[in-house]
Amino acid sequence: MNSTEMQEVDFIVLKEDYSRFLVHDGTTLKVKIVVRKIFCSPQKTPEGYPSIIDLDSMNAVAAIVPPGLKGPSSKEPFNPQKEKPQEIKFEEQEIKIQEYTTTNGYKISIKPVVVKVFKYNQRNAYGEPVYTSISSPLILLSTTNFS
Repeated sequence: MNSTEMQEVDFIVLKEDYSRFLVHDGTTLKVKIVVRKIFCSPQKTPEGYPSIIDLDSMNAVAAIVPPGLKGPSSKEPFNPQKEKPQEIKFEEQEIKIQEYTTTNGYKISIKPVVVKVFKYNQRNAYGEPVYTSISSPLILLSTTNFS
């Protein structure tokens, strides 16, 4: 489907809290998907839902780092193209489902799914190791008016 055929719909944020993931070095990663725009296809499924939902979103990631992992800030600015990260194991700690209602009558629920976590030798301004994650939204759509 051509992106110009998708229709932007306005929405209200109902819940948009951080999910938490425990990294095996003791760090807690807080992750949420920040939704900036929602697009729906004009075509509907047999159940009456848009056949395609698309989000313009970005991942917000913050780390709560144990004091023992902190050190002096790196002198050079962080450059992910130059640094080689270490993939690090993690587990779900607390998952927060994010919820939005659209002006066209749908409730969109999003679960952030973290696939990989990387740790860099570089340290940020707070002396914490730099972490990145590969995350994706799992989208569930329902109507706001149940009959």
